[in-house]
Amino acid sequence: MPMGRLIVLMCGFLGLTVFGMHAVPALLPQFVEMWSLTNTEAGWIAGIPYLANLIGVAFIGITDRVDARRVLILGAIINVIGYGGMGLANGFWSALFFRIIQGFGFAWTYLPGVKAISDRTSGEGKGRATSIYVSSFAVCSSLSLLAAAETRDAFGWEWAFVLPAITNLIAACLILFSLPPAEPEGVATGGAGETPTRLRLIPDFGSVTHNHAVFGYIIASFAHHFKLLAVRGWTVAFLTWVVAVRPEMPAGFNVPLVATLLILIGVPTSMAGGEAGHRVGYARAAFLVMTASAVGALFVGFSAAWSLWLLAGFVLLHNLFVVAGSGILNAGAVIASDPAQRGNTVAVYGIAAGAGGLTGPVLFGMILDHTGNGQTAGSWGWAFAATGLVILAGAVAVRLLSWRLAP
Repeated sequence: MPMGRLIVLMCGFLGLTVFGMHAVPALLPQFVEMWSLTNTEAGWIAGIPYLANLIGVAFIGITDRVDARRVLILGAIINVIGYGGMGLANGFWSALFFRIIQGFGFAWTYLPGVKAISDRTSGEGKGRATSIYVSSFAVCSSLSLLAAAETRDAFGWEWAFVLPAITNLIAACLILFSLPPAEPEGVATGGAGETPTRLRLIPDFGSVTHNHAVFGYIIASFAHHFKLLAVRGWTVAFLTWVVAVRPEMPAGFNVPLVATLLILIGVPTSMAGGEAGHRVGYARAAFLVMTASAVGALFVGFSAAWSLWLLAGFVLLHNLFVVAGSGILNAGAVIASDPAQRGNTVAVYGIAAGAGGLTGPVLFGMILDHTGNGQTAGSWGWAFAATGLVILAGAVAVRLLSWRLAP
């Protein structure tokens, strides 16, 4: 399959599978009120899919021996159950259950897509195709935030989850009928006299962590997703609070639309970062954008108490770099890995991403509960600043472990 057609197909599949990804963050203020949730409980609902994701991606090392196409179809079908069931949720525990199912669906659709692309490309095109696919994630997932809010207003909040169930069913059919099978790269590159790699359901952490360049990207993956999913999970709630306490905010301020645009402004930065990584080195590019993201996070929450112009400036600056590291880190880890261990590498990378995605939203909510219950700029400031410190630590890991050891 030509690389251009493959990229379009995989980005289309990604868009269909993550169409409901930010539905819960979009509706989180409503759920807090409707189900009488604490900020910590809201954080669990926002973050619990990434615990399931952490467990689910542990099994995608199997794509070193089995075509990732099969995993993609399975993941999309699981998403149909998770999103459809969420439309039936009536409180904290039922929402938690179906969010866990969504997490498994995400684990077996997003990162296996990286492996499916890697198995079907070669040379310089591998890094570029991977970077484009990962960078398109922000575009695809951001639409779910606005779509969920508009669907809720038109048909009720339940339909904000029924619609993604339908798009995931379409996604499964798209892969089944449009993506031709391919031999996994780990099998295809083996020599005639080599012993085939043993089939693993659980990833071999040792073979990945011993590659210091890859290990740097894995640590950075945890930090990046800690911040990314904390910010995505709480942006609508933050903006809703700002509108409520700032009388000078424009009348008719559309919070879901603004939150969607804030995600989208980071897309050009992410794509530019991926291209910069290809030209000057993925580790160098990752260090720079993660440091910039950390600086923005240290001020954005506190700026809610400052002038409206400073608030707007820091919110824009912060969101410009929130998603910027996604394509760089994924492509860097893939390029730095052993070709026969790429499925294994993607699995370990995904475990780190899932761990970050779980702890970020939950810790964010806990900080809010213990610093003023999210009713002061200081409360939001400390929560955002915590994400900045974590991603700064990830930038340091890339600088120390990956800078001179990976492309």
